Amino acid sequence: MAKISSYALVAYLASGATLTSADCTGDISTFSGECTYEKFTNSLKTGCTVAELYPNGDAEAQVETLCRYDAPVQFVEIMGTYQRDRRYFAGGGPLVDGGNYTHESARLERFEENMGSKALIGFPEYAARMKYNKDNGRLATEDNPNGYPANMNLFASCQLNTVMCCFTDDSNGDGFDANGDDTTDVCRHDLQDSPQSNHIKRGWSVFPGAETPTHCRGFTWKDGEEELLGNMMYDISYRTTINKGYLEGIPGAPMCGCVEHMPTVETAQCRTATKTGDIQFTFTNDGVKVSASNTADITYKDCDNRDLKGQFVANNQGDETKIAAMDDRLVGDAGCEDDLTEYLNGEQFLQEHKHPTKYVDPEPDAWELVVGEGTRFFPSSEAQVEEDASFRQLIDAGCEDSDGNDRHCIIRRVCDSCTSEPHRDIYYKRLTALPPPSTESGGVNLLRLFMSYW
Repeated sequence: MAKISSYALVAYLASGATLTSADCTGDISTFSGECTYEKFTNSLKTGCTVAELYPNGDAEAQVETLCRYDAPVQFVEIMGTYQRDRRYFAGGGPLVDGGNYTHESARLERFEENMGSKALIGFPEYAARMKYNKDNGRLATEDNPNGYPANMNLFASCQLNTVMCCFTDDSNGDGFDANGDDTTDVCRHDLQDSPQSNHIKRGWSVFPGAETPTHCRGFTWKDGEEELLGNMMYDISYRTTINKGYLEGIPGAPMCGCVEHMPTVETAQCRTATKTGDIQFTFTNDGVKVSASNTADITYKDCDNRDLKGQFVANNQGDETKIAAMDDRLVGDAGCEDDLTEYLNGEQFLQEHKHPTKYVDPEPDAWELVVGEGTRFFPSSEAQVEEDASFRQLIDAGCEDSDGNDRHCIIRRVCDSCTSEPHRDIYYKRLTALPPPSTESGGVNLLRLFMSYW
């Protein structure tokens, strides 16, 4: 199988330090099963040695890197650039809204015909994302880098082992109904779940009543079943687009992503991929560098349980925590109405619990309300000069400390709307004489200071 090496994660590929002899050029190692350093060395071409290929002594690390990043078809090879993939997953880009679907899909059609079912495809990773993920705490390090794209970081934000794509436009093919693909009601989306796609820090969208027909499909896996994740990702995304013409995502949400980043919907179709026989890996040396490729026999089909949530539950029997988390993402047939009622009442409109630092109720026996604004509206009945004088009298109302000595009375300032938590409830005791009133030179209106200029 031909390998377009310039599209791979070139920053991490083996470079082949020196020119090699004829015995170490061409196809130098071919084997089946798992891609490992041991299988690579055991299958080396007669007359070719590891020392000749890697005179710097880093053969094992180089081969392991090739196995991870070069032997599988890199996802970026399908359409050619990281930016095309990034924009497609977000629900845009030339293929989705470029205006010439036939032209933009030609490359994808060639890939599907020649390689879609004939090779192991790697899950999307990109050199452009490796530094970003490390710098932004997405569980990537120098020793263990990952280049997962937004909304698909298998290490940092895909704990439910489930990925989903949702499409709202079937106009480039026969349509959802003609293809036998069920549509689903869309309930809601927390915009902060996918800020790298919608560029919104926080907020939410709800979709009550009827909306554009939407088809969602995804895949789910058990730990240890990661070998064909890239093929399954290809199947529910680009392969669905080229074979069925499905495009466009749900407004405000990515078109594809780990289910934690996707909208809450009622149902989704479950897809999977299987292989016939072992995957064959071939390592080739062109005299300058070593590259790797693979051939495989891949079949794409519906899961044993065609419903994505049903398959997820079957995969996670007994794990009530994970199942409850999925219940918040896939709510079942006719589940949107109840889900929206609970979401809007419980999460947005009705506060069913008391906030620990907002809307506190000062004890009426200990505190006298002097003046208030907003939710504590209590206007003064006096003009500013007179109200300040009354306020000062309350401060000098003969309070005593624990030793019986005179002191200024304590002022309690409550601010429910303050964004800074320490400013929401303040106790103020004056240790020195009060400043002169505003009617005197250099004086202040003490009450207005507390209410408006604190």
